[in-house]
Amino acid sequence: MKRFMIAAAMVVVALTGCKDKATEFDFAQGVNIGNWLSQSWVMGEQREKIFTEEDIELLAANGFDHIRLPVDEAQLFNTDMTLNKSTVELIHRTIDCCIKHGLKVIFDLHILRSFHFLDNDAPLWKSTEEQDKLVNMWRDIQGILCDYPVTSVAYEILNEAVAPTDGQWSDLMLRVVSMIRETEKDRVIVLGANMQNQVGHVKNIIVPEGDRNIILSFHFYEPLLITHYQASWTQLRDLHFIGPMQYPGQLIPDDVYAALDDEEKAVVEPYNHSYDKEWMRQMWQEAVDYAKSKGLTLYLGEFGCLVNCGEEVRLAWLKDVVDLCREQGIPYSLWEYNSQFGFADRVHKGVVSNRPLMEVLVK
Repeated sequence: MKRFMIAAAMVVVALTGCKDKATEFDFAQGVNIGNWLSQSWVMGEQREKIFTEEDIELLAANGFDHIRLPVDEAQLFNTDMTLNKSTVELIHRTIDCCIKHGLKVIFDLHILRSFHFLDNDAPLWKSTEEQDKLVNMWRDIQGILCDYPVTSVAYEILNEAVAPTDGQWSDLMLRVVSMIRETEKDRVIVLGANMQNQVGHVKNIIVPEGDRNIILSFHFYEPLLITHYQASWTQLRDLHFIGPMQYPGQLIPDDVYAALDDEEKAVVEPYNHSYDKEWMRQMWQEAVDYAKSKGLTLYLGEFGCLVNCGEEVRLAWLKDVVDLCREQGIPYSLWEYNSQFGFADRVHKGVVSNRPLMEVLVK
């Protein structure tokens, strides 16, 4: 498996312009540990059992080289903004085990009390106080992570921003980056695109001048009709086709489309096109070119597909995403490990519940 590397001398941001030593963050194929320290209210002993060293051993044994670790503010910070001791202990335990077994970790601050990636009108974008709070949260996060090797742990500032403008999001990211660089000049930092990390917004990420220890990130779930068919949190929840979808090719066969009622047709019409790997390549090309122009790694931080579209379609779509990443030199991380989108058993440790899916990622 070809591996992809961010390895470059960086320049101290907006201060001296002096070059520092290169940071190597060598990674290729990973998985998100979702619905654990993020998007979950499970706490105590039950939380500790969801992801353990046995899971890390499984990932390492099957060829994964990193995890993306989503963590919510509500899990990491108490309501008085002191750090939650049990969550900090779990984070340390997880990172230590990952390093022990040769896995890198991207720490992803996923959901805030002032921001959720499904909220188009979040307080974060209206309140200077909430933006200051994000910067201060990252100061505290640094305090618990800064002793880890820069070659093993990277920081991702926030998951799937939905700012009113790309510029507003970049300005806030740059504030956090500038603060981190005061004490960690060599730490790799992941900057995600606005509008839920949409690939079309990567070109608008403002990169700190001369900072080579930056990774640009996008997420990919297109077409949503495949990846989120009947997902309860989407407008696709009530759809029920008579026949299967097709991928690659015309997504909805003509006879299936004709059988839909008018309301269903209105929902699926935006997706009623032909899709394949070349369509994906065209979707990604602008982001690929932008990353190359900056000399930076482009990272697919999330992609995934529910089984509702049919396992054959699901695996075909996933394989095209992975193959294109490998062709373009893009590291990738599946959403996610052991829940609705994943391949491992959440209860029985060491059990791969969907081996064909996992093998798409690592073979």
